[in-house]
Amino acid sequence: MNGEPTIPSCESRFPAVTASIVAARHWVRDCVEGFGGPLHQHRMIQTAELLVSELITNAIRHGVGPPLIRLTWNGRLLRIAVSDDSDRRPRMRATKNTEPGGFGMQLLERLAHRWGVTPRHPGKTVWAELSLAP
Repeated sequence: MNGEPTIPSCESRFPAVTASIVAARHWVRDCVEGFGGPLHQHRMIQTAELLVSELITNAIRHGVGPPLIRLTWNGRLLRIAVSDDSDRRPRMRATKNTEPGGFGMQLLERLAHRWGVTPRHPGKTVWAELSLAP
């Protein structure tokens, strides 16, 4: 051990099927509750579940291969990262309220403290950070 504190994290790969969306939401709740502290009773859990479901939906619909989800908690920020093997970056779509779908990136923009896309080889990771502070 080097004396540095361990940052709690969870990681899981899900099949690229729509049933994984619900499974990922349950996995997020279990993972975040396992981090303990003030986070397990915070509304951030519901926001994390929502954002993970949107990000994994995008990965399944527009990505390649089974998505990998990683959650990291540093005591202040919850980082959500969803990776797939497609180089195609997510984009914000202009949608009308009467159209189905297309709101995932808008939710990400509105609910995340900050978010971004990190290229990988192959593919990309779309990540978002949620802050414990209001």
